[in-house]
Amino acid sequence: MSILVIAEHDNTNLKAATLNTVAAAKEIGSDITLLVAGADIASVTSEAQQLNGVTKILACDDNLYKNFLAEELSNLVVSLAARRDQPSCYTLACRIC
Repeated sequence: MSILVIAEHDNTNLKAATLNTVAAAKEIGSDITLLVAGADIASVTSEAQQLNGVTKILACDDNLYKNFLAEELSNLVVSLAARRDQPSCYTLACRIC
């Protein structure tokens, strides 16, 4: 089972909610992909690479995701879900509002 975790961050650092969500994802399975979407997210991506249990990081660095609008982020998640190789996939979001 593949798990997609949507990272919560401020375009500089990961938020604690992301760490908690990754910990919960590890209880479900071992194939964990972390989606980091935002603007100028190099430091966030670097921090994400240090997370234990994350097997893949998808970084979407674009001004379109700078303000974390639900409409833009949901479109991104839907497009990623449509491209996933495995038909069974969990998506865990820290917070989408």
